[in-house]
Amino acid sequence: MVELIWDPIVATAAILLCSLAAYCLLRAARRNTKQAPNPEKAKTYCCGEELKPEDMHADSGQFFSPVRRVLSPFYRYIQTAHTGELSTYLTWLVTALVIILIAIMLLVR
Repeated sequence: MVELIWDPIVATAAILLCSLAAYCLLRAARRNTKQAPNPEKAKTYCCGEELKPEDMHADSGQFFSPVRRVLSPFYRYIQTAHTGELSTYLTWLVTALVIILIAIMLLVR
């Protein structure tokens, strides 16, 4: 069995090579694509009527209102601990991840 050894130079070269390959693929894909759609594609046909672009935009407030309504008691409880600092936000994320992983381990067990 071949023993894998961590080599930072090889890892950095691999990351740069993969990034270069992804960039080349992206450039090739953009070269073959039209930048602006034709006017026919800009029209939206919905149940027999044409809609204006401003009427087609979905309101995100309506989409997230059930989530907000369900989680509002929890959010009110933790709102005082929310300072808006990045380190606090990351602490919340890591804490939530640990809780979720513990719950998964207990359920799988």
